[in-house]
Amino acid sequence: MLSALRPGAVALARPAREIVKLPPGALQGLKEGKADDMLAAFKIKSIRDLAKWKHYRAARAIAVLAKTEVADARPAGSLLNVNGLVDQAYEAATLNELLAAPPSALQGLAPWTDGALAKLKIKSVGDLAKWKYASWADALVTLAEYEREDMSSR
Repeated sequence: MLSALRPGAVALARPAREIVKLPPGALQGLKEGKADDMLAAFKIKSIRDLAKWKHYRAARAIAVLAKTEVADARPAGSLLNVNGLVDQAYEAATLNELLAAPPSALQGLAPWTDGALAKLKIKSVGDLAKWKYASWADALVTLAEYEREDMSSR
């Protein structure tokens, strides 16, 4: 049994391809029902949906690349940008500045979502990038992709 899964929510014999179909509340630490209702407002109804949530994936990409960002080293005329990921007000921000921005800095998240996400302890793009429940969901979905029904190695 994985400690990432809430006891009682998942039988040991259940394959990962079925686990990822469960509501996010099946993850240990998310309150079943309450968290599911909150995440449904973001069209997240399953562990798979959480793993594939575009805002989580965008935040995670920003966080990974922010570690490689060199301060004040962007060449003049650089075409690299994240304008399709962020609201217009944040288009000139560095990746590290985006990590400190509220979740609503991501395109498609309205300002009201900041309060809803704060209830899940997500107060910044950086918090969303490292939110353990989304990370666990992502890992489960990845494992499910490699699971074999017949338990074979080939």
